[in-house]
Amino acid sequence: MPRPTQGMTLLLLSVIAVLFLVSYTVIPTSATTIVQLQPNTVSSGDRVYVTANLARNASTVTLSYYADANKNGKDDDGGSWVKIANVTDGGANDGKNTSTGFINFQWLTPPLPSGQYIVKVEDPNGPTRTTVLTVNNAKLKLIPTIVGPNIAKDTRLVKPGEQFSVSTEVTGNCRLCHTTDNPTTQNPGVDDQKVKKAFSADLSGITGLSTDTAIAPDYVHHQLVQWIGIASKTLADNQTVNVTVTGTNPAGNLTTQSTAFAGVNKAVNIPPKSNQNDTQGSASSAQSSGSSNPLPGFEAVFVVAGLTFAAYLVNRKR
Repeated sequence: MPRPTQGMTLLLLSVIAVLFLVSYTVIPTSATTIVQLQPNTVSSGDRVYVTANLARNASTVTLSYYADANKNGKDDDGGSWVKIANVTDGGANDGKNTSTGFINFQWLTPPLPSGQYIVKVEDPNGPTRTTVLTVNNAKLKLIPTIVGPNIAKDTRLVKPGEQFSVSTEVTGNCRLCHTTDNPTTQNPGVDDQKVKKAFSADLSGITGLSTDTAIAPDYVHHQLVQWIGIASKTLADNQTVNVTVTGTNPAGNLTTQSTAFAGVNKAVNIPPKSNQNDTQGSASSAQSSGSSNPLPGFEAVFVVAGLTFAAYLVNRKR
């Protein structure tokens, strides 16, 4: 190769190398290109995992949502953006302890009306990205159980003069699961007292007191609500008694009622019965809850733990 040609080739390669180094220094090697919601269809109050990659490790992005009234995926229908939180990769509000170039934020959705929403991730070092969230509010699904004085033996059985407990599994609103989430101004988390106000139980059929038709629960655990240490009235042997539990999804005031049954001195095998209008809502709620819980059977662990805790408290009261 002639010397002039070699010189030109070396010069060209040098220029390309310099341009590459400059672009590497000035332009981030990556950018916010992925925004994912898991799940992307929820009932109001459910938890949503927001995941996004960032232009630079350890940077802070802002999450916001917008009510997309005309459902075209754009913020062009007169609404306004609502800030969810600032999230720092490996730091504040990130669901992991190390900086990896991704954020994983657990968003407890507020009481949102049904509809389509846009979730936005604003990255100061890269482009702004959006994705769509669908809210299909449904009634809660309640599965109540009456348990007599012996938690190991007395399911669906009560004994006159002795204490009993009522527990109900709840699916369809994940705010029951997250009493320990780190609250922020924009993402306040769970208020235990407000959660308790969403539930009540009609215990009058067992206590015999006409004032016991709307009793607030004693405890709210992970997908489990409990009334404990309840004293029964004098009941006829072998009769069947019941307790009706009411739960309300705060978004739209969608109410579910479900009745649990128990026998006096002899257990009955009658499954809980929900009101007839709850069939479709219960199915939707169960589907929503299932999609937000990656561990099948996870609720059962909490049910057992909650009932054991209730038994412990009842014994202490004695």
